[in-house]
Amino acid sequence: MPRFEWREDDMATSLDFFPLVGAVIGALICLLNIGPLTRIDLYVRAILSVLLPILITGGFHLDGFMDTSDALNSYGEHEKKLEILKDPHIGAFSVISLVKLILIALASSIFILTSEELTKETVIACSLIFVVSRCISGLTSLFLKKAKKSGMLSKEAGNVRKGTVALLSVQLAAAAVSMIVLDPVTALPVLLFFAGYTLYYKKKTNKEFGGVTGDTAGLFVSVSETGAACMVALVILILRFI
Repeated sequence: MPRFEWREDDMATSLDFFPLVGAVIGALICLLNIGPLTRIDLYVRAILSVLLPILITGGFHLDGFMDTSDALNSYGEHEKKLEILKDPHIGAFSVISLVKLILIALASSIFILTSEELTKETVIACSLIFVVSRCISGLTSLFLKKAKKSGMLSKEAGNVRKGTVALLSVQLAAAAVSMIVLDPVTALPVLLFFAGYTLYYKKKTNKEFGGVTGDTAGLFVSVSETGAACMVALVILILRFI
């Protein structure tokens, strides 16, 4: 692959397009689960729905998730955990955490897609989860306390422009409102989950690392999207008993 040299302007601009990646992922998942492609075996579609975000991003966020999992399971001081985040090697806990995350995501995907209660509107609303997670991840990366003064995340935050904040905020509001309009019964619990997890993320990163890093941002995206899928599955399960 060709090398690309990041400049400070590139760092600052990258967050502007962060939610667009989520929109592409969501669009492809909609394409896969609405229309002619639904002829593909349901379980194959469920697996592809889980794999698509990984394939499109190259596992970028999962890398941060795995590094953060190793650091959290070290139970060391802030400095030790930050050193683990910089270590290019992976540990047993990161692999175990990744397997658990993928299995949970896959189980949720299968449950949702096999549900008789699933509608086209719900699928589209769920696809917007990938936009919401990246909008919030971008905003938290900009506004929450940084664990390190150096690194890509600090450079992005240091070069933040008002337009970036406004763009992320507008996209977040548009995605959230669209979800509510499409399927309020599913959207409201999912958005409440995002709000709750964001508060937990802030408290957890401050306690464990002294602030957020690029790796913890990957953790946020990975866990919030899987957790949101679990929330959708839970809503569908509750509706069956009402």
